[in-house]
Amino acid sequence: MNTKELLGLKVKEYRKQKKITQEKLSELIGVDNGYISKLEVGQNFPSLKTLEKISDVLDVELYKLFLYTPEKDKDFKQEINRIYDNLSKEKQFALYQTAKAME
Repeated sequence: MNTKELLGLKVKEYRKQKKITQEKLSELIGVDNGYISKLEVGQNFPSLKTLEKISDVLDVELYKLFLYTPEKDKDFKQEINRIYDNLSKEKQFALYQTAKAME
């Protein structure tokens, strides 16, 4: 993955944590609706001014948008717990069954 793609993934990760839609983020930072979508897939690379606006809206320090952890080194337990907590009971059970089958 290149820097544009990695940055896009970080923006998406923080945006979802804040439960903000792409449309809302684009409105809050003053860009057109498709901009965030293209940014998140690595097609756009924002200016420093836009990055500062994004970090302000997402309430994350700017440098954290550039901290990339290789997936194999990532602590998945915390991420799995976060995902689990946001699922309905039915989907929690489906996730449990999937994990149990992998055991």
